[in-house]
Amino acid sequence: MTATALIVDDEVDLCRLMQITLTKMGRKCDVAYTLTQAQDYWQNNSYDFCLTDLKLPDGSGLELVKQISSSSTTPVAVITAFGSMDLAIEALKLGAFDFVNKPLELPRLRQLVENALKVVSRDND
Repeated sequence: MTATALIVDDEVDLCRLMQITLTKMGRKCDVAYTLTQAQDYWQNNSYDFCLTDLKLPDGSGLELVKQISSSSTTPVAVITAFGSMDLAIEALKLGAFDFVNKPLELPRLRQLVENALKVVSRDND
């Protein structure tokens, strides 16, 4: 079964880069550019993991982390250019499995995806 990811970021070029990278890794992706769009995708689809930006045009990626964590065991990683220790702690308390600062290097993205899938496989065992 092919793992499916929800990518949420308002930076179109970064979304394309993540989508291309994940596709080359054999993963399917949906891309949302706003919190509202991400919430719609989440409600209407099934995902193995989610990568979300912190600052979105219509809200915070932390809202998405909270929503996903409260209703599933799907791993969510927060990716942001505005990272701080306090935000990282808040994200982890809300249920994020990782918190990564931008710019996101491709090897780090690949490792993030592999770690998310390990969490998924552990939860399914």
